[in-house]
Amino acid sequence: MENVCIIGAGWSGLASCQVLHERGIAFDCYEAGSEVGGNWRYGNDNGMSSGYRSLHINTSKKLSEYRAYPMPADYPDYPDHARIARYLDDYVDHFGFRDAISFRTLVTHVEPAEGGGWHVTARQRDTGEETTRHYGSVLVANGHHWDPRDPEPAFPGADTFTGTQTHSHYYRTPEEYAGKRVLVLGFGNSASDIAVETSAVSERTFLSIRSGGYVFPKYMFGKPGDDMISPFITRVMPRETQRWVMAALLRMSIGKVTDFGLPKPTAKLFNSHPTVSETLLPRLGHGGITVKPNIERFDGGTVHFTDGSSEEIDAVVYSTGYKVSFPFLDASVMAPTDNDVSLFHRVADPHHDGLYFVGLFQPLGATTVLAEAQSHWIADLLQGRAVLPPKEAMLREITRYKEKLAKRYVTSKRHTMQVDHYPYLAELRGARREGARLARRALRKGLAPVAPPEEVTVRIAASPETVWDLVSDVTRMGDWSPECRRCAWRGEERGVGARFTGHNRRGRVRWVTSNTVEEWERGRAFAFRTTTNGVRWGYRMEPDGAGGTLLTERWDVTGQNTGQRKRTASFAKMMLGGYENHTEELRQGIHTTLERIKAAAELQERQAPVELRQGARAAAPVDVETAA
Repeated sequence: MENVCIIGAGWSGLASCQVLHERGIAFDCYEAGSEVGGNWRYGNDNGMSSGYRSLHINTSKKLSEYRAYPMPADYPDYPDHARIARYLDDYVDHFGFRDAISFRTLVTHVEPAEGGGWHVTARQRDTGEETTRHYGSVLVANGHHWDPRDPEPAFPGADTFTGTQTHSHYYRTPEEYAGKRVLVLGFGNSASDIAVETSAVSERTFLSIRSGGYVFPKYMFGKPGDDMISPFITRVMPRETQRWVMAALLRMSIGKVTDFGLPKPTAKLFNSHPTVSETLLPRLGHGGITVKPNIERFDGGTVHFTDGSSEEIDAVVYSTGYKVSFPFLDASVMAPTDNDVSLFHRVADPHHDGLYFVGLFQPLGATTVLAEAQSHWIADLLQGRAVLPPKEAMLREITRYKEKLAKRYVTSKRHTMQVDHYPYLAELRGARREGARLARRALRKGLAPVAPPEEVTVRIAASPETVWDLVSDVTRMGDWSPECRRCAWRGEERGVGARFTGHNRRGRVRWVTSNTVEEWERGRAFAFRTTTNGVRWGYRMEPDGAGGTLLTERWDVTGQNTGQRKRTASFAKMMLGGYENHTEELRQGIHTTLERIKAAAELQERQAPVELRQGARAAAPVDVETAA
């Protein structure tokens, strides 16, 4: 399988890294910052983080933790950014894929390649060096909370305002607002946090709200509020019943928002994104924050509101959301309009093969688990376990999704990619099942999806010559292959590409094959195609500069014709429980074989006399017609 490119190492990008690493799919991850974590790395030097010093998650750790790696038991219900950053570091190190992440590397351009796949250009931020690599697929996980959106259009007179104007993206601590009259515009989570924080040090803080909404506390009846959300409630219970139940719980736990001076909600519960805050309502009740309607205009240091009132203001913080943007993609590939991105099940681009998006949604729930589920589906597609439906079917699904959003949510740039936690998990499970069904149907018709070429590389502490002697001797296969019990030459010709008989380690399969050599350079590389099933195998040996060897094995079934694919599928179904099992067993076998070759080569290198090793490294590779 051709390498996969993952853009970003935040919540979503790391989920994709872990899933692909677990599945044995080779990938490169590019991260603009020096560390993982994205917005959860306070002071992130990637220049795009919006995290402020007091930032905490607003979904509980139970809902927010990766399913593959729970948060520590001693973490509080709502950890702060420092704990989350530490958790993400531990997550990466636990699964061991840090080496696959290129830090301080900014992806500058991604474009479709002729013949398939993608060309990805990345710039190393320290040296300025740019490199372009080809990838079979690209997973975009650059987030959608990094490109701040100011009020559109700007308020009349904003250019005459004598105080400071900033977006909440750049807010870090409240100290700079000490003794000032502060106006925060917005009613999201960030707006609430900033209003509460600045009200503790400011002369006075105002919260300008353009339309009313609901406030969800972080705790209800002594437990995290999202404990009240369950698959049954969100998937089975009718939405009107959900509204009635949740409205009753909110009324019992916090009362009505209008009792705290907030405007009456303009939409039904669950028809707009709620605000999650444990501190806003008490601060309003204490008089620390004054609620105002929307801004009408600016006049010097005075801000006029739509209700006819006005206030002298020293600083304005716009908490007006973010733009969905992909600066590395040409407009011909992806050009979001008002945050509207048309993706099949919020993941796959129906117009461009091999382009996927992870975490590009606004959840009523947690990003981590949903990004994990998206990544598993993408891995299915990459490995050929599932296929996408025809383009027309994908476009129909996108249209249905947008129609549902329009019926349910208030028209807003904030509500263009909403998903509910448990229903969306069920949707992704359904997409995986349907994709697997389509793959099986294609296989039955002899049109099974062909997996792209796959490469696996290991570093061996031995010279390329030593490694060559091992991998080019097919009779040694039984020493390290988990499938082969014994291989023997057939005829006088020996070496790579020769005809041989193999016996399965299980003792129930025996095969005879011949191979056609397609590439040969002694001590460096060889590749051959098995004429019986059309599979192409290749090995590449490169000095690593430290006396060792980088050995890469490549497996490619794209050259199989229909008859060969049918025979392979029939054999797999008869002997190995199905084509997917056969493919997975073969993939795992490649990993095991390389590890055993590594052990054998390093043992042989240690046992060889010092002068022999030095002489072997000094000798230039020579081409010969047959193997040793």
